[in-house]
Amino acid sequence: MKSLTKFVAVALIAAACGGADVADTPAETTSTEATTTTTQAPATTAATTTTTVAATTTTAAAGIVAGEDPDVDAIVLAFQMAFDSESTYELKAPYIEDPSGLEDTVTRYLETGTAMGGIGVAVTAVTIEGDTAKVTYDLLFGGNPTYPNLSGDAVKTADGWQVPRKMFCSLMASARVGCPAG
Repeated sequence: MKSLTKFVAVALIAAACGGADVADTPAETTSTEATTTTTQAPATTAATTTTTVAATTTTAAAGIVAGEDPDVDAIVLAFQMAFDSESTYELKAPYIEDPSGLEDTVTRYLETGTAMGGIGVAVTAVTIEGDTAKVTYDLLFGGNPTYPNLSGDAVKTADGWQVPRKMFCSLMASARVGCPAG
């Protein structure tokens, strides 16, 4: 029993000494906190790197950076408006070269789009040469690229960048709604 009492007494003294050491180590605690701060800095860097990678991936997938070139942005908008299956004739007309007489075509295209779960385009590349542009795009059904890497063109008119009527009507023919002769 004396051994046990002696052991407990030594343990208490050691604990007391250990407590004194802890009280004497605020600098070590601060050092540990500084290390913790240093450890958090790489985590912040990693988050930034992840964000950068996501933006680069998005840019590479789309091929176009919005806001980088106002002409490219205008061409992308013209294609999106002309070929989405939700915009009315009034909304599409400013983006189609010579839209006269296309009201019925657009109405039937909207019906086709509803049956397909929506039709749209994702422009992936634009090459501008003066007042004309070559456009590469994916045709989307229900938001999914169904016909990728299609080629089209755009023209710069007094009203801005537009989809030529011939190209618009070609896609409408593919959608089986056609355009009137004219």
